[in-house]
Amino acid sequence: MARLLPDLRRHVEAAWPREACGLIAWGEGGYTVRPGRNLRPAAEAHATFELDPATLVASRRAGEEVAALYHSHCDAPPIPSVADHRAAVIEGRPAWPGVELWIISVYGGALAVVARYRIDERGELVLVARYEDR
Repeated sequence: MARLLPDLRRHVEAAWPREACGLIAWGEGGYTVRPGRNLRPAAEAHATFELDPATLVASRRAGEEVAALYHSHCDAPPIPSVADHRAAVIEGRPAWPGVELWIISVYGGALAVVARYRIDERGELVLVARYEDR
C-alpha cells in the first residue's frame, strides 16, 4: 500500500471534486496503479463514476491481473454506497471474484482515507484494511 499511495494520491486529488476511478494491477513489476478516466459527465461525476473500459483493456494487454478496482468519494467517508454495492455484486455474487474494491475519501482536495473491501460469499462488502492519512 505505501508504495502505491503517491500514485493514488496524485490521481484522486487531481480529479477532485469529481470522482476518480482506476485499478490496481498485478504484473511482472508487482502492483501498480492504473488511473482510469471517469466517463460520467462532469455534472454527475461528483457523486458517481464509470470506469473507462480502455483502462481494463490496457491492463490485460500488458499481461496484468486486476487486483482491485478503486474510486474516490469526494468529501464523504469511504463507505460503500448503494451504487457501489450494485456494481460490485450481481445476483448475490461478486462481479469481480477475488478483486478488492478500494474506496478513497478525498476531503477538500486532499486524500484522507483508503478503505479496502472484499466481497464475501454472501455478496456483502467486508472491510479488509483501512489507511488514514494524518
